[in-house]
Amino acid sequence: MEKMKAAIFKGNGILKVEEVPVPKIERDDQILIKVRAASICGSDLHALHVPPGQVYDTDIVMGHEYFGEIIEKGAGVTNFEIGENIAVNPCMPCGECWECKHNMRNLCVKPRHYGQTCDGGFAQYAIVESSQVYHLSANINPDIAAQTEPLACVMYSLGMVKPSPADYVLLYGAGPIGLTYIKALQAYGVKHYAVVAKGAERIQEAKNCGAPFVIDSQNESVAVRLQEEWGQLADIVLDAVGRGPVLSEAVKLVNSRGRIMLFGLNHNAVSEIPPATYTQKELTMMGSLGKDFPASISLIESGIDLTSFVTHRIELDEINDAIDLLNNKKACRVIVYPNGIE
Repeated sequence: MEKMKAAIFKGNGILKVEEVPVPKIERDDQILIKVRAASICGSDLHALHVPPGQVYDTDIVMGHEYFGEIIEKGAGVTNFEIGENIAVNPCMPCGECWECKHNMRNLCVKPRHYGQTCDGGFAQYAIVESSQVYHLSANINPDIAAQTEPLACVMYSLGMVKPSPADYVLLYGAGPIGLTYIKALQAYGVKHYAVVAKGAERIQEAKNCGAPFVIDSQNESVAVRLQEEWGQLADIVLDAVGRGPVLSEAVKLVNSRGRIMLFGLNHNAVSEIPPATYTQKELTMMGSLGKDFPASISLIESGIDLTSFVTHRIELDEINDAIDLLNNKKACRVIVYPNGIE
C-alpha cells in the first residue's frame, strides 16, 4: 500500500492520473480513508476550462464529493471507528478571518478545501480531518453516499430560501445539481415546480426525475409556458446553472416579493439587471455557499433516490473520458470508483 493512483490537477485544463505515495497520518486528528466512491462536480469542470471558471491550486488531487471507509486514525480521534463509512465536508475554514469570527465560517475568505486547495478524493486513499467527517450507515448505497456533499449544498440553499408546499418554484438547470434540486423539492413537499433545461438529454432527465413540466429554453418562452401551466409567475427562482443571463431572466419571471436563489458559481459569468425591478417588486436575491450535512444525511437515510440520474460508474483511469462526456452533455452524474467498481 505504498503507492496509489490519484487524479492530479496540473493546471491549464490538465488532469492526469498518476501513481503517488499513499498519504500518511501526521496529526492526532487525522483519518486515513479508503475512498469508496466520488462524484465529479460542475466546479471541477469549471476548473478544467481554459480560462478556468473556478481557480484550483495546481498539483493537488482533485475531487471534493466523496466518501470512504476508515482504515487508520490518529490517536486523538475517539468518535469514529476503523471500518466505519464516513462522508467528507471538504471545506475547512481558517478560523481567523472576519467571516469566521462572525459565525460565517462557510464564507471564509481563505479556507483549505479538499480537492481544490489541498488533496481530495479522486484517489484510492485520502487523509481527512476528524472535524470534517460524518457518520454513514454500513450498508449505504455508494452511488448515493458519493453525493452526500452536493445534496448538503442543495439542502443548505433551500434552508435559506425556505420553499413551502404552496410555493411555485422555477428551477433553472437539469444537470446533476438541478436534478438533485428536483429530488429535494419533492422531499420538501413542493407540488408546483417547473424546470428550465437545454438539450433533449437534459429535458428527458428532468422528466425522468418527476418534474411536472420542463421548459425547453432553446425553443420556448419561459414566461408564456408559466402562464399556460400556472397562470402566474414563480414565487421562487432557483439558479442551478450559474450563467449570467439566468439572473437577467429571473427578475422578470418572479412574483412581487419573490425570492431568487443563486447557486451556480462561475466567475466568468456576468449579468445585467435593472436595480429598479428589485425596488418595485420588493424582491429578495440571495447566494448560497454553505453545506447542511445533517439534513443531507437524514434525507439519504430516509431513502431519497439519487441513483436515477447516475449515468456512468467509472474507474479512476477513465476520469478524463468521463469529463469529456460531461462537457459534451453526454453524461449526467458520474460516480468514480478509485478502488474498483463495487
